[in-house]
Amino acid sequence: MDFFWCRHRFALLFGREGSDNHKMIKRGNPIHIEDHMTKKLHYPDLQVCVLAAGRGKRMRSNLPKVLHKVLGRPMIDYILQTVESLTPKAIAVVTGHASEQVRAHVGQPANLEWVIQDKQLGTGHAVKQCEEVIRDVRDVLIVCGDTPLLRTETLATLVDEHRQRQSDVTVLTAEPANPFGYGRIVRDADGRVTSIVEEKDADEAQRAIHEVSSGIYCVRFEVLFELLHAIGNRNAQGEYYLPDIVPLALTAGQSVEAVLMDDADEMLGVNDRVHLAHVEDVMQRQIIEEWQRRGVTIEKPDTVRIEASVKIGMDTVIQAGCYLLGATQVGDECRIGPNAVLIDAWVDDRVNIFAFSHIHSAAVGADALVGPYARLRPEARLDEQVHIGNFVEVKKAVIGEGSKVNHLSYIGDATIGRDCNVGAGTITCNYDGANKFLTEIGDDVFIGSDTQLVAPVRVGDGATIGAGSTITRDVPADGLTLSERNPQRHVEGWQRPKKDRR
Repeated sequence: MDFFWCRHRFALLFGREGSDNHKMIKRGNPIHIEDHMTKKLHYPDLQVCVLAAGRGKRMRSNLPKVLHKVLGRPMIDYILQTVESLTPKAIAVVTGHASEQVRAHVGQPANLEWVIQDKQLGTGHAVKQCEEVIRDVRDVLIVCGDTPLLRTETLATLVDEHRQRQSDVTVLTAEPANPFGYGRIVRDADGRVTSIVEEKDADEAQRAIHEVSSGIYCVRFEVLFELLHAIGNRNAQGEYYLPDIVPLALTAGQSVEAVLMDDADEMLGVNDRVHLAHVEDVMQRQIIEEWQRRGVTIEKPDTVRIEASVKIGMDTVIQAGCYLLGATQVGDECRIGPNAVLIDAWVDDRVNIFAFSHIHSAAVGADALVGPYARLRPEARLDEQVHIGNFVEVKKAVIGEGSKVNHLSYIGDATIGRDCNVGAGTITCNYDGANKFLTEIGDDVFIGSDTQLVAPVRVGDGATIGAGSTITRDVPADGLTLSERNPQRHVEGWQRPKKDRR
């Protein structure tokens, strides 16, 4: 994925570019970080089957399990990106419960086939529903839709080993510290795989086995559906288990192999919200460690949240308690202060965002200062060297290069030129109860404290507005503009009302 230059990014985010007087980040430097996407491989004779039909009863949710998010993205997104990076001939996604929600989220990529499992009768039954859409391939790769930590490289190793060993059925296995809940890999005295026994059907000796099935298989197409049709459902759940193809293949004289993955965390599935939190913790740790290796300092990493689609430049410092969410992109040599929250934010190089600031769908130019306790709302755009100070809120406004809004102000539906100073307590009064109106401020304008700009109104270049003014008409360029003020007077003997202590 290429990073857009800042000016183009603003146009994409907000539907317009700055005018000559209000041009946005002019340097046009892309943010210097690599994309997370895995290098694409090429398996044109491979079909992938993604099992995503489970209701996920233990999630206790109306949302399909595969649409629950891990670090800001639904689980199904991770697994589809992983298998798409193999560049297979096609991908079949098996859905069941709330299928229409899953399909609406994913859309209709060119190489994707949707398959419905009307009754959830087990994983073997789910794969069998793909019989009509899988054609003319060498092998079928079967993966689970609730394993967001799975890597493309691991699947490529599985497919390559399957083919090198000329196996009919190959299962991807792991040795987790705690094998509870997983099907055990049963081997004979010579180490050959003889069966896979589900936890609920395993005896005491089988539960003591540490090698487990990940639920991921590579099967030769010519034998797959013959094996699936032979599966029975005489088990505790009355379901058709995909692992039962292993003893059936061995009985038929077909070869069965197992490939042990390097990192057991990759196979972690999500069955309830405890699992969901655990998987997210693992992924968060991986993402933070990766950014640290790429030159980002992350202080108190256990307190920081960085979602999967975030991008960060070199020599940037992320301090304790920060949340970087959504499509946020941060440039080089920035400092994101404690407890700052960035959501879908664009931050150019050398920006300092002070503590407790909140930036949402807004863009910040190079060398800007923001906060502490500042809020940039959607469509706020700050040019280079802009200062936004404590308790300042900016919404749908363009603020030009070198301008300052340092204290306790609200700037909404406005454009502010270069080198302006907006005094404390200034407000753009942009809303009349039904409609929003624009305030336009030129270059080199000085606005005194506690000024109200009642939109629509324009302020010319070089103008000065006296403190405490209420501006309802356009202000000429240069000169001083004041609204009428009542003369100051003093009332002798006047006392403030006092509370009745009774």
